[in-house]
Amino acid sequence: MSEVVGVGILLTPATMMRTLGGVWAPLAMWLAMGTLTAAGALCYAELSTRFPRVGGTYVFLREGFGRRCAFVYGWMAMLVMDPGITAALGIGFAQYALAAIGMSPRFAPACAVAAIVLFALVVTRGLGASARVLRWSATIKLALVALLIVAGLGRFMSGAVLATASGSGGFGALAAAVVSAFFAFGGWWDLGRMSEEVESPRRTMPTALIGGVGLVTAIYILVTITFVFAAPDTGATTDEAFVAAAGAALFGAAAGRLLAAMVVVTVGGSLAAVLLGAPRTYAAMARDRLLPGGVTWFDAERGRSVIGTTIQAALACVLVLLGSFDQILGYFVPAAVFFLGLSAATLLRLPRDTPEASAVFRTPLFPLPLVVFLALIAVMLVLFAGGQPVQTLLGALVVLAGLVVSWLVI
Repeated sequence: MSEVVGVGILLTPATMMRTLGGVWAPLAMWLAMGTLTAAGALCYAELSTRFPRVGGTYVFLREGFGRRCAFVYGWMAMLVMDPGITAALGIGFAQYALAAIGMSPRFAPACAVAAIVLFALVVTRGLGASARVLRWSATIKLALVALLIVAGLGRFMSGAVLATASGSGGFGALAAAVVSAFFAFGGWWDLGRMSEEVESPRRTMPTALIGGVGLVTAIYILVTITFVFAAPDTGATTDEAFVAAAGAALFGAAAGRLLAAMVVVTVGGSLAAVLLGAPRTYAAMARDRLLPGGVTWFDAERGRSVIGTTIQAALACVLVLLGSFDQILGYFVPAAVFFLGLSAATLLRLPRDTPEASAVFRTPLFPLPLVVFLALIAVMLVLFAGGQPVQTLLGALVVLAGLVVSWLVI
């Protein structure tokens, strides 16, 4: 939950309200996306208990489709995907932190770099320090959501009229809402990278994945309902304007800084989680001798990867200073979604009846959850290709480049 609930906690519900309109359509979208995401989480819960090793998606791809496929994913993750996500979160943290304290946005790059370095230092202290940050950030997120809900109920009790935003309608609006909802749940799969480090994976991983997805779904639904109570039909043309109108209705003049502080906390938890989980992929690659040996890629005793976190944070800082992280995100996202679906499809290549079957979590109603999740992945790829054809093509070229490099490594 600390990773998933981030910068989109306010903007994505605003997208639902603004583009879909009404009350029931946004709520139905959240329920649908939560259900589809839970189907994927069920598949990852089984894979995480079948292969409780550092690496997550990388390990699943290796077991299902071989070392070359796993290398291409790891190559993309290390050089593009993980630093890109880290840079985006760092910029999001900086923008809202500066807004909360009333400073000029021109300091955003320096603030973003400082935030990335700070959280990287915390993560390199070990799993204990990281876990405390994640627990506190998750607790504060729940408290802030509760504050929003209470404020919304208070406005409703005072006789405020429910919001009835008209929405833009049409296929374009629906596609935008689907993409936004998918990204709002993004990151749940990263928990698989840490399955080697949890106690009783068969019990812990399904509980964390399914429980986390369910809790995140509830959070987005409750925030959307709060907007229904709070935001009049202002005709806002951007998500930021919609959130500003809702915040002003709920908290008055203090809304801007209060909501900005809320996002700072949520993004901080996401940034710490990404910096903690991502280097596990590099450690798995090093174990397979696909990265240079002679260095400690993973300290199992303290649950940290100093060299991996340093590489991830350094590349992210470079992207922040270059200001090109938006383009980087657009390039790798379709490829990342493709590999996510491909890793889940590993279940189709594994025997269902094995001697150790009783020791792993089994996906209920299999293969229905997998089919449902793969259908979602297919829809997302079609929407990406149709909406961002250039970025999708460039992302495919990045994957092809990784395939070429793999022939030099494997």
